[in-house]
Amino acid sequence: MKNRKIALFMLPLLTQGAGAEKYFINLAKNLSDMGNEVVVITMDEKFFKKFARLLHIFTHGNFFKKIDVSGREKEADIKNQLGGARWIKSSWGNLKEALNGYDIIYSKNELVDLFILKTIDYKKIPPVVVGVHTPIIYPSTGSFMSKLHNLLYLSFIYKWLLRGAKCIHLSNEFTKKLVDKNFKIKSKKIYYPFSKKYLIIENNSLELDIKFDNNKINIVFIARLTEQKGINSLVRIVAAIENKKNITDKIILNIFGSGDHENELKIKNINDKYSFVRWHGHIENKYVPWILKKQDFFITTAKWETLPFNVLEAQALGLPVIAFDIPGPSDIIEDKKTGYLVKSEDEFIEKIILLTNNPHLFNNQSIEKNIDDKFNPEKIYEEILNMFNENI
Repeated sequence: MKNRKIALFMLPLLTQGAGAEKYFINLAKNLSDMGNEVVVITMDEKFFKKFARLLHIFTHGNFFKKIDVSGREKEADIKNQLGGARWIKSSWGNLKEALNGYDIIYSKNELVDLFILKTIDYKKIPPVVVGVHTPIIYPSTGSFMSKLHNLLYLSFIYKWLLRGAKCIHLSNEFTKKLVDKNFKIKSKKIYYPFSKKYLIIENNSLELDIKFDNNKINIVFIARLTEQKGINSLVRIVAAIENKKNITDKIILNIFGSGDHENELKIKNINDKYSFVRWHGHIENKYVPWILKKQDFFITTAKWETLPFNVLEAQALGLPVIAFDIPGPSDIIEDKKTGYLVKSEDEFIEKIILLTNNPHLFNNQSIEKNIDDKFNPEKIYEEILNMFNENI
């Protein structure tokens, strides 16, 4: 197969460190390792600061207060993780020229990312494949912003933004059916390529000054502290477990993550109130495998996902995972075989108790094998390259 020049495009700086950024970095590195010329193109700091300001005005009424857009990750670490791929930060004025040096563009699916490409004009740049890394539909909507998201992403506006793109790449079955029903665009479902060998090879020498209690069952939660990640559910679950003293004496819940002030305050409150909760704050992505290897099982209370990296990482290292039965986790976890997919907070609590009392209920090697088989990198990277070639 002919080697290609591939541009991966997203608005946020790679130092933001979310799941989509991690995916783009891994994709760039491994496609580059296969002999392709790969670049990740993001908007530059000047543009991103303006975008962040507009977003804060709309969501928080923050017109003047300082906004930290430096991100969670170090730029030197990002460049190291990219391997032979490159990262270019572009202004809006230079973006068309930057993109036109490549055979195909793979873009994140958010409204603003697509709007930027639409204003340049799809006809004046290489073919665009849109990767769905932000769910088109949030199954659970509590806030005004989540309701607005659902309204916009099924509207004529989003359909107009997609018009001109060649193909849409989906990573779970629910979204594939949704897109095929609501959008007139070619679609392709391909899981994210994933393997534990990347985690271990790149991170086995990294350690943190954190002491875990080896005499207790260590449960871990690693995510941004946001509505999407189900922080309110996490707080309610912790409060309910506190009433079960025969369980709280056996466990430590290690929480890693940061977010806005309101959600951080909620986590700080349960950290101060309950002796079995330990909130460690934000952690750089490179330390996640070291942390996971010291835990007994992983929990995620997310309300919506595409194909969550934190679940992939935990399962790739053999950890059972408890998650709500939503698209994304349900594509990764084999219910009752590699973890549990639950319907309610009460059932979530039941499964935490069950795994606490039976920490060896699941076979760690079987969990790892499920990830190796389903998300095999060699097979999936070939599928991704085939998708690109079909649309050039």
